[in-house]
Amino acid sequence: MKKKITIILALVLLGTMATGVLSASAGSGLVGLTIKNRTDQVVFVSLLSPDNSGVYWLDVPAGETMYFTVPREVYTHTTVACGKTATGTVDITHLTTLSFTACDKTPPNPGERSIEKVHLYDTPDRGDFNYRVYGIE
Repeated sequence: MKKKITIILALVLLGTMATGVLSASAGSGLVGLTIKNRTDQVVFVSLLSPDNSGVYWLDVPAGETMYFTVPREVYTHTTVACGKTATGTVDITHLTTLSFTACDKTPPNPGERSIEKVHLYDTPDRGDFNYRVYGIE
């Protein structure tokens, strides 16, 4: 009987701790950014916050995927990929993945929800990412 009560208390405590951790991370103001580089060159992305207080210079080696945590913002960006440079805005207020496709090929589709396939040759305005929105508010 004591063993059963101990297990129940441990589960309740574990559940309470997990809820607290999830609540703290949800309201933290930070969000995950994944950059998948499917090119044969280094991809550089610089992010500038709207009030110019935060600058992030992110570089991802060819063929690599890297994970970053940044404040939730709509950033002004400068991106260098496949020998091309693009500037514009990128909305990183939700978990976001930027997937840079091969330099010499067009992407087969726009990507899944919150995943944007970036191909600087055919991006509208050549730099305003998240130009395709699939119900993400």
